[in-house]
Amino acid sequence: MSLSTKFLIAVLFVFLAGFGLIQLLMYHHIKHETEQELLESADRVRSVLMSVRRIYQHQFLESGLPLNHDTIGFLPAHALGKISRDLSNWNNSGFSFNNVSDQPRNPLHAADAVEQQAIDFFRRNPTVETHFMPFENAAGELFYHYAKPIWVEAYCLNCHGSKATAPETIKDTYDSAYDYKVGDLRGIISIKVPGKRVKDSIKHMFGIQLGWMGASSVLVALIVLWLLRRNVIKPLGSLREAMRQIQIGSSHGPMLLNSLPREFIDIAKTFNEMTSSMASKDTALIESELRYRKLVQLAQEGVIQTDAKGNIAYWNKGAEKIFGYSEKEIQGKPISVLVPYDSRAKHHAGMQSTFDSSMQPFVGKIVEVPALRKNGSEIRVELSITSWMMKYDAVYVAVIRDVTERKQAEEQIRHLAFYDSLTNLPNRRMLMDQFRIELETSVETGQYGAVLMADLDNFKALNDTCGHGMGDLLLIEVARRMKNAVSASHTVARLGGDEFIILMDSLGTDRKRAYQEALDIARTVKSRILQPYRLASELTDYSCTVSIGVALFQGDKESIDMLMTHVDMALYKAKDAGRDVIKFFDNSIQQEIAQRHVIESALRRAESLNQFVLYYQPQTDANGRLVGTEALIRWFKEDNKMVSPGEFIPVAEQSGLIEMIGSWVINAACLQIVAWEAAGIPPEIKVAVNVSAHQFGHVNFVSELLMSLSITGADPSRLKIELTESAILQDIEVAKEKILRLKAAGIRFSLDDFGTGYSSLSYLKQLPVDQLKIDQSFVRDITEDESDAAIVQAILAICVSLDIEAIAEGVETEEQLQFLLKHGCRRFQGYFFGKPMPACELEELFFTDLKQKIIS
Repeated sequence: MSLSTKFLIAVLFVFLAGFGLIQLLMYHHIKHETEQELLESADRVRSVLMSVRRIYQHQFLESGLPLNHDTIGFLPAHALGKISRDLSNWNNSGFSFNNVSDQPRNPLHAADAVEQQAIDFFRRNPTVETHFMPFENAAGELFYHYAKPIWVEAYCLNCHGSKATAPETIKDTYDSAYDYKVGDLRGIISIKVPGKRVKDSIKHMFGIQLGWMGASSVLVALIVLWLLRRNVIKPLGSLREAMRQIQIGSSHGPMLLNSLPREFIDIAKTFNEMTSSMASKDTALIESELRYRKLVQLAQEGVIQTDAKGNIAYWNKGAEKIFGYSEKEIQGKPISVLVPYDSRAKHHAGMQSTFDSSMQPFVGKIVEVPALRKNGSEIRVELSITSWMMKYDAVYVAVIRDVTERKQAEEQIRHLAFYDSLTNLPNRRMLMDQFRIELETSVETGQYGAVLMADLDNFKALNDTCGHGMGDLLLIEVARRMKNAVSASHTVARLGGDEFIILMDSLGTDRKRAYQEALDIARTVKSRILQPYRLASELTDYSCTVSIGVALFQGDKESIDMLMTHVDMALYKAKDAGRDVIKFFDNSIQQEIAQRHVIESALRRAESLNQFVLYYQPQTDANGRLVGTEALIRWFKEDNKMVSPGEFIPVAEQSGLIEMIGSWVINAACLQIVAWEAAGIPPEIKVAVNVSAHQFGHVNFVSELLMSLSITGADPSRLKIELTESAILQDIEVAKEKILRLKAAGIRFSLDDFGTGYSSLSYLKQLPVDQLKIDQSFVRDITEDESDAAIVQAILAICVSLDIEAIAEGVETEEQLQFLLKHGCRRFQGYFFGKPMPACELEELFFTDLKQKIIS
């Protein structure tokens, strides 16, 4: 079929398709317009009927005619139905109208199924004014139903109000359709129009339109075909003849080209240019192929081409570098020479089938496989295979990259991501992964597991005294011992610092047995760690203890986070019990820690709620005369119930709130000093304040204390700071410097709880303290325990030799007082002289006579 014929057929097809589409759209448009006209006609009829109905009813009711059985038929509702039925005697169009209701008085006005559908529609949509829809009657004839609602108006209630007020004739004739209200739906005006009229009108209009459009379209088609023949088909034939004449070398060819329209001359020139361009591209393609071959040959990646049987046909320099074979050595050999020996069994079934079955799934993908070098070493390569057909045979080309070093680096990275770099134990991330597996296994088997957390005691001291390098050596050895202490199925991990975790599995389904097994493992670990360590030539017999917390689990009733919290609580309890202890988690631990959290939370708000109060315990001389007081904090909660210092002071120290409390105590004591100074209390009566090791070790302690004295205006010489040995021994030189700076300002210092810690004459000689406080634990049994008595005597002798004042606390009996007096002690504190009391009680007990002397 020639191009001109195809072109004409295409034009004709487009024309017919367009013509058919336009006619379809026109048909629907005419149908819509006809139905719309029918709707408007029905609406006009309805308007006439309603106006006649209303006027007719008003005229009838206002005429004074009596309403009886003879005249009731004149009512519009009756008359309109009669008129509708009589219409068929004058007009055989099938057109009908009536007023109908779903609650009719007269059965002739009862709504049929179509009309009932319209009534239901208006009840659901009271704001809609018209309902218009097609339907088919029982004989299958098409009708259009037009309906408008009849809403009850005020005048309607004359007959349709309550039955009692209706006219007598209405009441006698009808028993229903009463008690309507204004706005109720009484019924509808129903107009039914035969669909045949619509169909006839549509056919008539569409026939006229089709005739005109058909004639016009034929005329347009003839014009278009004439123009196409003149301007396209005929010039195409001339162009074909001109090119044939040019091809055979005739001089008529250029003449024919010049006689063509300008567009076809441009096409001929473009064709010539395209031919020249294709020749240039052929040349460029040859050059590009040469460059491609050179690039492939010199590429770092290996490029290997094989035939369908797996024999190597091409081998570039990159492949030679990766595998060690030259192209001459490898060409023609099967690809199996590059496959490791343990994988060559795949080729025994025949190279063709094996090559196809093993390589085809890899085509178009990047895969990683093991490969064999010429020297016999195995490497990992990344393989990308492409396949195409060449002369009816499959050709495979593989691009290969040696990824051995990358895989080693990835493995190293993975190891760093999941293992601790110092001990080579699993780290937290790997532990959590293993923990999830253990929980899932426990769900399946129902067996108990356990998580053990171990923390080295006093590890910081080793780091501080011997350096972090020595600490690292200890951690490495501890990790080795812990790993050797448990079976291979258990997981030993390092969380960080000196914290280790042992995840134990398969401890049985009996809780007591699981508890005992976990305890045995914990004891084994504890004993292994306790054995001496040879860390270096200068540290050959180092020993350390370990605190251990253990939590059992079974299934996934508790989350990993909750179990880690439980074992952490157990470890905390072990450390709180004095370290070197094994503790299992139970609910009592959780309750105790929860109580600590409650106290801590309330403690954080106590200062802002003014719940802190200072009590003062008197310090006296041998004659019972007041020489000083010790300020002691008391905490009264909202219900005025006092919280024991033994409850909240440890919580404050562990939570870091002790510094805030200590600052409050100093400020409150300074304000009391100012008040007593204003009251004339002698400066010899000092106020002693306990300062914790944490607060004293703060870098700004000295400046903050001096600022408190400055702000309150307190006399520094009236203030005495009580320090424990632990506060000083953290760094003796720094402690000494702080004490000297504060003593220069006039503040005195007392060393509290002397004899209970690291008491040493060497550091005592270095510290410029003014007073030693003998701990009450020695004073309590001083008259009964010879050891306590000897210790007290030794402390008093030290004070005499070093010219330091001694004060004994916890004096509660006359016998204790006499013993202390006998051995030279002249300062006392204890219940024998007075319990801690509010400032007002202390003033009343000790300062009353003094105030009277000052007044007189």
